[in-house]
Amino acid sequence: MQKEFHTWNLVLEPVLPAREVVVAYLNECGFSMFEPHDRGVVAHGDVADVDLTLAETMLEEVRGFASVTCDKKVVPQENWNAQWESEYPQVVVQDAEGRVGCTIRAPFHEVPDEGLDVVIAPQMSFGTGHHATTHLMTATLLALPLDGRAVLDMGCGTGVLALVAAKRGAAPVLGVDIEHDAVVNSQDNVKLNPDLLPPSDALLFRQGDGTSMESMPDGCWDVICANIHKNVLEADMHAYARTLKEGGSLLLSGFFEGDVKALQSAIDREGLRLRAVASREGWACMHCWKPLA
Repeated sequence: MQKEFHTWNLVLEPVLPAREVVVAYLNECGFSMFEPHDRGVVAHGDVADVDLTLAETMLEEVRGFASVTCDKKVVPQENWNAQWESEYPQVVVQDAEGRVGCTIRAPFHEVPDEGLDVVIAPQMSFGTGHHATTHLMTATLLALPLDGRAVLDMGCGTGVLALVAAKRGAAPVLGVDIEHDAVVNSQDNVKLNPDLLPPSDALLFRQGDGTSMESMPDGCWDVICANIHKNVLEADMHAYARTLKEGGSLLLSGFFEGDVKALQSAIDREGLRLRAVASREGWACMHCWKPLA
């Protein structure tokens, strides 16, 4: 049976802090993907997962301190895929020196002249480079020494961060996502990048959530990327800290600038240290590291 998705375009006044609250509330109601824009946010959620009654109740709470206009549609999965493809511009991520570090593009775009070339066909998965959090995580990855490093990408979506890491010489690289479709999409995207073929154990994708880290040994990853909702990051912070090597980097995103303080507390509790915070369009990325014992 074909999946259908609720797509709600919310116009908010004032945009902040209303957008942060709306994203947090609707995430609790089954919406799983959010695209911010200048006037608010577009929320997407599987019809089977969204609690409409609770979502309406949450929006009424927001209306207590902000104006909320909501345009609601139900979109078949295949139509959303077609819209992604028709409106999919390539994304250029610059390195620290302002040079082209990475181009994230669809198969129909021209091959870039410089920097990493990462080809993505997004299907229904998150992580195309257009969203501020993926852009922030990619830029941070570009600044790290990755050759021969073991990299874990939690909540891999399209696999874009895993692909960036692999193209910069990281090995092994493992992408994990709770959604089966995301894992399949990531595997398909490897095939669109011939410089990573043939597939090998050096780049793998697996379905799972934070509990999948329980079987991983202590200190097995040089770099862990987690571009997920704030609540998931807080819940899984101990697993990140345990499996990260001493001196290793933990890159966190998927949350707003206003959430940095709360995540800082979770980071401190696990004995990790904050190296830098970057922001883009109201979203944040935290670069943390694990001190040597």
